[in-house]
Amino acid sequence: MHISTIAAITVTLLDVYVGGRYCARIIRKEIAPRLATWLMFEIGVVMSLAAYFASGDHTLFKAALNAADAVMVTAILVLLLFGRAEQRVRFTRNEQVCLLSACMVTAAWSFTRTGWIGLIGFQIVLSIAYLPMIESVWRWRPGRPPEPMDKWAVNILIALIGVLLDITGRRDYLALVYPLRGLVLCVVVVGPDCAMGEEEQR
Repeated sequence: MHISTIAAITVTLLDVYVGGRYCARIIRKEIAPRLATWLMFEIGVVMSLAAYFASGDHTLFKAALNAADAVMVTAILVLLLFGRAEQRVRFTRNEQVCLLSACMVTAAWSFTRTGWIGLIGFQIVLSIAYLPMIESVWRWRPGRPPEPMDKWAVNILIALIGVLLDITGRRDYLALVYPLRGLVLCVVVVGPDCAMGEEEQR
């Protein structure tokens, strides 16, 4: 079996495993994710995949991480919305600005239908989507954590494998943008937790 095939299968299985555990933690109310973050993830991930395939001769194989993310993000968002069915959804001003930015990028790509513009634009949307979550992680105090750090640590590994997948064989630099962006932002999310761990050891 070719190494690229193994990498694609590994990425998909790891993503489903991590996403499944994340969903279980939401159901058990062990974490308190930001709804705005996952709404923007949904826009960014699904539209990023659409922009990738609209850009020309590309394959689902090379976009394995993006495709797996699209399934898992949708499942997580549905769970979050279901859990708030009887509550009024409110967004902070920062979240409203982030959501507006995501909608503007989506509208811009809908008019241009240009692969690179769409893909880069939606990576910006996904980067913005991390801001409310990073804010929650940085401001978190003892109690129910906003995010499980073990999930994001595994996501670093997933993103690394995704990068390797896209640079092996026929290089697909358009597909490479997705896991590379994910790698950087997952490191940013996990960073504060690692820093706190080092301080506790001292």
